[in-house]
Amino acid sequence: MLADIILKVAEMESQQEQEYRPRPSLAGPQRCIRQLVYHGLCVPRKPIPGRAVLIFDDSSWHEELTADWIRKSAFQFHSQQMPVTITDEATGIVLPGHIDGIITDILMVDRLLEHKAINHFTFQKYCAGEIPLDYVTQCCLYVRGLQADNPSISEAVLLVKNKNTAQYMEFLIHYHREADTATILNRTMSWGETIDMGDSIENITREAFDKFHLIDTHIKAKTLPARQYDRYDDETGWHCDYCGWGGLCWEGYEHEFESLKADGMLSAEIEDMVRYYKELGAQKGDIEKKYKALSEQIKKLIEDSGHRQGKAGDYLCKLKLQETRTIDKSLLTPAEIQKATKVNQSKRLYVSHAKEAVS
Repeated sequence: MLADIILKVAEMESQQEQEYRPRPSLAGPQRCIRQLVYHGLCVPRKPIPGRAVLIFDDSSWHEELTADWIRKSAFQFHSQQMPVTITDEATGIVLPGHIDGIITDILMVDRLLEHKAINHFTFQKYCAGEIPLDYVTQCCLYVRGLQADNPSISEAVLLVKNKNTAQYMEFLIHYHREADTATILNRTMSWGETIDMGDSIENITREAFDKFHLIDTHIKAKTLPARQYDRYDDETGWHCDYCGWGGLCWEGYEHEFESLKADGMLSAEIEDMVRYYKELGAQKGDIEKKYKALSEQIKKLIEDSGHRQGKAGDYLCKLKLQETRTIDKSLLTPAEIQKATKVNQSKRLYVSHAKEAVS
């Protein structure tokens, strides 16, 4: 009755596209510039799935839940959703926004509070030491805006909640206005662990305003900047997979790729990297051969001893029979093979020794 319509309603809501405008939540270096130019040019995007809309909506409710718990502590929590405007005199860009709130401790020190509710996998990345650059940028822009009325505010608490486990992590950030530098003082976990960091990010708001200025330039000229992420890259390609303009952005890339020059003289830096790449490849091949041969020897010795499982000192060894299923294409018609074939593109690097020029 309801389960089958809620996601459909959410997807219909998502199709009411908001007009692009510069704002602090889009200011960080990890937010794709090309994506924002598409938005600013009013290019239609692929609709956001209803489930994704509900996931985003959940984050605002997590913020409310966290606020209720903070109010039960010794901290004062106030100024929720207070409007803040950040102006850059150099570019004339104005960023309107609303802060999550301000916390005041028992010593009456005010700090900006920015709350984020994220998935478990992203939370684990931050636990491993990755810095949430977009969130830090947003915090510093808000602190800069608050300082217009309250110059004593120089710190922000970036409170990150794991939506899957209800664990929290907190980054204490100091923003130095004159130097335009963010310093991440420490990171505290909900299980009591605090790690001193001291990481500094220079020109943090300057680069944000320069980014919006570049976006405006492209929108006015109706041009697109270079792609910020590569859909063929195993590390960063997910940005394109989740982007509503990803399909359009990479449409016709095969022709674009073929138009690249095929007779260039590459830099000395690339030469050094390729030399090291070839050395690693030779070592990898040799190691893989030894690894496979050693595996066969171990399996034979275990089976010859009359075992399929046993302990060898500190190690537990086990032999298992595994099935591998393959498809015999000779039993299928060409039409059936074509229908069942999925094509995935990837970029591969081939390196060989260049032939000496004949004089």
